[in-house]
Amino acid sequence: MVLADIFGPDLLIAVVVLACAVAVPIWAIVDAANRPKAAFYGAGSNKTAWIVVFTRPKVRRQMERLGS
Repeated sequence: MVLADIFGPDLLIAVVVLACAVAVPIWAIVDAANRPKAAFYGAGSNKTAWIVVFTRPKVRRQMERLGS
């Protein structure tokens, strides 16, 4: 409890922000891996580029067009 006494609620906020900063990219990579290649191709991208650039809305729209 020494850290909580020193930092108070600021420590909790920092931990939550850090957890989100780690969890969101991991979730995005796993999500991209589960999407079909056709959706990426139709959105004008590929899986590798998507992971680097995050073009998720284009891929989702293309998947809706494909009926997936």
